[in-house]
Amino acid sequence: MMTSEERERFDDVLAFLMNFCQDHGIGVVYNKTLPPKARSKSYNTPSDLVVVNGNWKPETEVPFIFAHEIGHTIEGTPFFNKIAYLGTLKGEYSANRFAINLLSMYCLENDIWYETYYDFAKSFGIPKDKWYLLEGDVYARV
Repeated sequence: MMTSEERERFDDVLAFLMNFCQDHGIGVVYNKTLPPKARSKSYNTPSDLVVVNGNWKPETEVPFIFAHEIGHTIEGTPFFNKIAYLGTLKGEYSANRFAINLLSMYCLENDIWYETYYDFAKSFGIPKDKWYLLEGDVYARV
């Protein structure tokens, strides 16, 4: 269960991501009626669109998942990353990096600071198996 402060931040970052989509011509379907483990999706055809499972469990991962799907759409990898195994790895890595940098942009715009990269990761629901990405040139404000 999120505290009221965590809920406020959660709602604010979702609004930031939705506004980012609007500014970049990306449609958003935020569906809270999907099963808890239904995967979010992104599309470039017939138009740029992200479908976000707002019922995902754990809920704290939704901002990262949303930003990840935006990354696929911006980079044009929703379809192409499925063609071959190496394409999948490259597309997923690239979308994960995009998501981390987009969430870092949110922090920069809102003057949000974290003690460590890992506090940043926990705050935005970045799964632990993606934390290795934080060791590079991420722009998280720590």
